[in-house]
Amino acid sequence: MAIHVVGLGIDPDTLPELHEQIITTADVLVGGKRQLAAFADLDAETIPITSPLSNVFNAIEASYNARKEVVVIADGDPLFYGIGDSIIKKFGSENVVIHPNTATIQAIAARAKVSWQDMRMLSLHGRNDYTPLYTALMQCDHVAVLTDDTNIPAVIAQKLLDRGLTWFNIGIFEDMGTDNEKITNCTLDEASCRSFSRLNAVLIKRTGHPEQPLRVGIPDTQFATERKLITKRPVRAASLSMLELEPRNIMWDIGAGSGSVSIEAAHLLSKGAVYSVERKSERVDLIRKNRARFGALNVDILHGDAQTCIEGLPTPDRIFIGGGLGSDNALLASLCERLQQHGLIVVNCTLLSSLETAKNHFKSCGWEYDVTMIQASVSSPLAGDIRLDSMNPIFIISARKPVPEKQSD
Repeated sequence: MAIHVVGLGIDPDTLPELHEQIITTADVLVGGKRQLAAFADLDAETIPITSPLSNVFNAIEASYNARKEVVVIADGDPLFYGIGDSIIKKFGSENVVIHPNTATIQAIAARAKVSWQDMRMLSLHGRNDYTPLYTALMQCDHVAVLTDDTNIPAVIAQKLLDRGLTWFNIGIFEDMGTDNEKITNCTLDEASCRSFSRLNAVLIKRTGHPEQPLRVGIPDTQFATERKLITKRPVRAASLSMLELEPRNIMWDIGAGSGSVSIEAAHLLSKGAVYSVERKSERVDLIRKNRARFGALNVDILHGDAQTCIEGLPTPDRIFIGGGLGSDNALLASLCERLQQHGLIVVNCTLLSSLETAKNHFKSCGWEYDVTMIQASVSSPLAGDIRLDSMNPIFIISARKPVPEKQSD
């Protein structure tokens, strides 16, 4: 005997005969309130899927152990952001049979006339982290999103507008598979101030591109800056190299200035996020302009004192300090404490006193560190030829947080 998990597709009234037979012969029917209502006329025990899920699993287990025929019903396909995976993990693949059906995303692709192998698909159901959506929109032309009562189309549209996104439109698919089905295609501005049916999903569609392509090695002149104050391209390249960024990393950029390091790091963090902290309001405005200019949607901007701003941030895998370290190591100590074990911190120092502060702190922590001095020169025209103008030397100090040694018994 196995637990059967049946996908209802987008319309329970059009179930394949086998699916319908499995459901109608069940002793115990498990599903959400809306799914169970579609089969209210059946003579079967019901287990509503509610929080916490552990109680639902306990009830399923009791029925299964009593040798009752347990059938779990789910919208769309059970293995696409559905309960199927959780059932398999709880009861073992050998005790579960999955009956697939049309997923919501497939139906959206068909109605939008888009090849769904080219779409990025994700769910915001029960989630408050929009990073997967931001990174998907940086890489893909079509992104389909499953919503919930909190992450509604208007909220999604407004969050994208807040990041300067103007090169996507949005399609809202309401009440799919019912007599009230409706598809609305509109701009993000229009969607941000409209209401839609509670039962919906969205397809965000590219209509253009950011002002400049996002990449590593952006010319300094393409950034919006304050009096050309910026981490220069050669130093930026060296600093990013020493950060050893991995796709899923969380990075903090402290004293972000114009955000040039944050912007290029965003390109490397294809599934991660950058938290850009800056206390000067005019520089915060510059970061926002650069984020929109290059489409670096996975850059979160925080305005204020670094000690205060970092309190609610997720644990960083990488920390970059481009300015504002000074001679006081209080901030550096806080940052090192919050850094993930085996994480990297990279500090750019113009002043020898700042370098000494960082070195002394890492020594006191027992961390190994490296110091690199970058003194680049760039060409400028002179007498029909070129000369080399040297930049100020920058000391780059990098340190990795050690993993505590395991104590033997």
